[in-house]
Amino acid sequence: MSKYKNNTPQIVEGFLEKMFGALATRVGQKVAKDIAKKDPEMGKLLDKAQELMKQAEKRLDTMTPAEKEKYFSDKYKKFGI
Repeated sequence: MSKYKNNTPQIVEGFLEKMFGALATRVGQKVAKDIAKKDPEMGKLLDKAQELMKQAEKRLDTMTPAEKEKYFSDKYKKFGI
C-alpha cells in the first residue's frame, strides 16, 4: 500500500476555504459545535475563526465602496488573481 499524502497547497486551501465559508451558515455552526464537543481544542480554534470573520465583515461594512474596490484590487494584484 502506498504511503504518500496528496496534500498540495491547493487542496489544503480549498478545504480551509470551504470550512470557513461553511462557518457562516447555520449548518456550519452546528458542525462546529459538534466538532467542539468531540475535540475541544479544535472547537476553540473554530470559535476564534468565527469571531475573526465577524470582525472582518464588520470592517468591510464600514468601508466605502471606493475603499472596498481599492482594498480588493490591491489584494488581487498581490496574490495574482
